[in-house]
Amino acid sequence: MKKYIIAVSLIFVAFPSAAQQTRRLTLNQCIDFAMKGSNDIKIAEKGVERAKIMQGTAWEMEKTELSLSQDPTSGGSPDNSISLTQAIEFPTVYAARRSQLKAEAKAEQSKAEITRRQLSADIASLYFQLAYQMENIRILQKNDSYLANYQKVASKRYETGEVRQIESLSAKRMLMENRQELVAAQTDFSATQRQLAALMNIDGSIVPAEDSLVMIEWKGREYNFMQTAEGQYAQDKLQVADRGVRVAKSGYAPSLSLSLRNQLVISSWNPYHADRTKFDGGNFMGFEVGIGVPIFFGATKAKVKAAKKEREMAELEMQQTEKLRKQEYATCLDNVSRMQQKVNYYNTAGKDTADEMMRIGSIEYENGEISYLEYISIAQDFIDARMKRAAAINGYNQAVVSLMRLTGGI
Repeated sequence: MKKYIIAVSLIFVAFPSAAQQTRRLTLNQCIDFAMKGSNDIKIAEKGVERAKIMQGTAWEMEKTELSLSQDPTSGGSPDNSISLTQAIEFPTVYAARRSQLKAEAKAEQSKAEITRRQLSADIASLYFQLAYQMENIRILQKNDSYLANYQKVASKRYETGEVRQIESLSAKRMLMENRQELVAAQTDFSATQRQLAALMNIDGSIVPAEDSLVMIEWKGREYNFMQTAEGQYAQDKLQVADRGVRVAKSGYAPSLSLSLRNQLVISSWNPYHADRTKFDGGNFMGFEVGIGVPIFFGATKAKVKAAKKEREMAELEMQQTEKLRKQEYATCLDNVSRMQQKVNYYNTAGKDTADEMMRIGSIEYENGEISYLEYISIAQDFIDARMKRAAAINGYNQAVVSLMRLTGGI
């Protein structure tokens, strides 16, 4: 027992985080922390905000031109004026731009939702991995107590000459190997804790709230790619491409211009001594309205063709992604079914039976009713059955998380 206490103390020295206060959280609490603190989520939200702000650029016009003209040979004429000129696109051009920018903002929202779903799935995967590693540690710690007692009894028997030295050495070896595995399990557990804390963007370490390794409750449902976050994003990108075609076609529309002139005569500048008096009717001189008609369509045609190709690419990409995700879903379903069968097998084999056999075996060995070889066989069967069952449950949970990642069920 003294050696066991020393070994456990060494574990806490080697892993300070184990001795520090940790947060015991449920999966939903971990996801809530991540949604509030993750930089990936903040970046995605900034992208949505940026896209909404960009909608204000739909009505962007060319700069207003201010000009001053003076003809020293004339007086109150349009040649002596200050002018304001503004060129504008045909109204349908601005409407097409706004429609495209709104579609882009909607696509950014769908993209942000994908980020949230993926982060939730990553959190869930690490959370259940932690639960699995905790179960491994519990199994190894329980085995350590059995092996420590086995080593103690074997040592006493060797000292009294009841058994050979090989039995005492075998017990010691098994105990030390189990403690090495326990240290390795602690190392893996700490590494996973750091990964989870990094995803959540928090300090400290996380411990799952469940006291034991449990299976995820999941009910199968038909997979529909278009109803997933990724499917919605693909449809939104297709809408953006459609709006892009409309914007390209707006290049065929005419442009408009409006110019206002106001009489302005600089009377002090009169090098030819001409009559530079203003008209008595007032300073306003007039206005000019123009229309720009596109005559050369080559560039616009090329833009329209390119926009249509981009739309075709977006549609093909959506079809390919849908096909791949359906294949992944079928594979995940097979994995869930396979892992479910493994869990059922180990549950049928009897986890409690293995515990009882180990307990009875320890008592019988201590009473000298079985040999050390029989006890070693029981100990190996115990650890093997418990570890394989835990691995099967974790495999099932990870397969279900993969399904939920595809369907957006997390």
